[in-house]
Amino acid sequence: MTFSHTAIYVQNLEKSLNFYEKVLGLAVTRRLGEAGPVFLGVEGQPQLELIVAPQPVGFSGFFIGFVVPKLEEATKKLEAAGFPKTKGPISPNPKTEFSFFRGPDGEEVQLIEYK
Repeated sequence: MTFSHTAIYVQNLEKSLNFYEKVLGLAVTRRLGEAGPVFLGVEGQPQLELIVAPQPVGFSGFFIGFVVPKLEEATKKLEAAGFPKTKGPISPNPKTEFSFFRGPDGEEVQLIEYK
């Protein structure tokens, strides 16, 4: 068995697509019509799927983690785009540092820098 993808139900597909594609830098690998779903990431690797929710969905109990080259630079980029940090930076050991942000639909997003 291999891991395929993680899906997020979103309220506004274009707003969420802008966040994951333009702000975080994930490439769109597949889009099934204007209303989605949309897959982002790297072909052949686990991907993120955005699906328009038929009704408002609450998020809790999970987060999506992305490795970034420089946490400080990524934090500035997200904050400039209107997505403030909710927790962090946290450094559980000298080689790892991460922070958390809220995505456009309330999902928790973790950015991780491996030093």
